[in-house]
Amino acid sequence: MGVDRLNTNIKTVLIVDDEKYIRQSFVDFFEDRLWRPLAAKSGEQALEILDNVAPHGAIVDIRLAGMDGDTFIREAYRKRPETAFVICTGSPEYDVPADLLELSCVSEQIFRKSVTDLYSLEQHILELINTLHTNQI
Repeated sequence: MGVDRLNTNIKTVLIVDDEKYIRQSFVDFFEDRLWRPLAAKSGEQALEILDNVAPHGAIVDIRLAGMDGDTFIREAYRKRPETAFVICTGSPEYDVPADLLELSCVSEQIFRKSVTDLYSLEQHILELINTLHTNQI
C-alpha cells in the first residue's frame, strides 16, 4: 500500500523516437528524474501502448519510419486527448502544422535534436501537463 501511494505522483512519459540511442537517453534521463518512461520506436508501436496506458506526456520525433510523428499525434489525440505532446526533431525546416497547433495539448515549442538541455525539455512538458490539468478541473 505504501508503494502505491508513493507512485501516485510519478508522471508517465511516452518517448516516440526511431533512433535507439536518443530514445534510450531520454528514457534514462526521465527515469533518473523519477518519471515512468515508456519507449516506442514507431508511431504504430506507440499507439499500441496508448491502448493500455494514459501517459501524462509524450515526446515525439517527427521523422519516423511508417507513420510520421504528426500523424501519430493526431491518432494519439483521439485516444488520449489529456496527454501533453512535445515535438523533438532533427529537421531544421519543420514547423508544427496548424491543425496540431489548434490543440491545447500540443506544444508550440519545438525541441531540436540533439537536445542538450534535457532539464528544459522536462520543465516544458511539466508546464504543459500542469496547464492541461488545470484546464480540465
